[in-house]
Amino acid sequence: MIETPNNRKSMRNLEIVTVGTVNVDLIMGPQAPWPVPGTEVILPNSEMREGGGAGITAKALTALGAQHRMIVNVGNDLFGDWLINQYPGLDEDWIVDTIDTALTVGITHPDGERTFFSTPGHVAQFQPLELQNKLAGIDLTGVIVLFVGTSLMPTIRPSLKEIFQFVHAKGGLVALDTAWPTDGWTENARKEVIDWLPLVDIALLNEVETNGLLYPHLQDGSPDYQTVLKNMPDNALFITKMGPKGARVDKLGNAPLMVSSKVIDVVDTIGAGDSFNAGFLTAFARGHDTHTCLEIAINTAALAISSNPRRYPNGTEVGLVEPVKAQTTGKVFNTRKQAV
Repeated sequence: MIETPNNRKSMRNLEIVTVGTVNVDLIMGPQAPWPVPGTEVILPNSEMREGGGAGITAKALTALGAQHRMIVNVGNDLFGDWLINQYPGLDEDWIVDTIDTALTVGITHPDGERTFFSTPGHVAQFQPLELQNKLAGIDLTGVIVLFVGTSLMPTIRPSLKEIFQFVHAKGGLVALDTAWPTDGWTENARKEVIDWLPLVDIALLNEVETNGLLYPHLQDGSPDYQTVLKNMPDNALFITKMGPKGARVDKLGNAPLMVSSKVIDVVDTIGAGDSFNAGFLTAFARGHDTHTCLEIAINTAALAISSNPRRYPNGTEVGLVEPVKAQTTGKVFNTRKQAV
């Protein structure tokens, strides 16, 4: 069993910085079966909302009352302006690129699953030096920096190892949610992420992603968590999000800790993993024990994906303790520092 209480309890005042993608999601549905080409289908529901791993995580963090920042880029167009307006007070670290903003059309299905159609847009323009410059302007001491959707960030991925080292050098923790690689878990994709893990303090993957990354499996067919954890930092956590089955946390030398999900009426599962990440990291930051972190994460995701229209829960609804008054004034410098 993973020991409790959380040995990060002295870090209750930390700030979460989310690094990743934000885009416009146009969600429509439910639709089944897939329509015949050349025809038109009238769907009962539609909603335009903030999408992307960082975009959804930031919305959930704000609702939970977390102290956080987000580093993303957007395009210089109508959709980019719309996105900026959806995150009041959080756009200080945004980068506006001269390109169209990425757009995702999500089609929901009666079983709660969904199909996505996306344009690359601004995401393919996010530059590692710009990201590191933004991180250099933040006091990262005791801060969790969540990198989410890295598989969808082709320009950032080659520099992530150095960026993770930079975060550690500034006293921060690295959390990672890769998302599913666009070409699947090829040998190169696996090697790329495995090379990052020695610098990852908290890995947050779903069950399918975990099975793809931690391959080959043990003789019983399960992922070999303990071998990969040997190469991760001291006290590292490997979290597996298992949808309706709940979630588990693995730590070196410990039996897995597992928490089941409650039965809910799912509206759509878009952003379930990102909402989970927000709940877990906020709870972890406030000193909750690992079991409670999992419960809060599962509850955060459950309340989000069962809402219509989409609503993210507040801290009281999921059982978060109130944060200790944080001395964040001056943490972010007005002048832009050059990354070294």
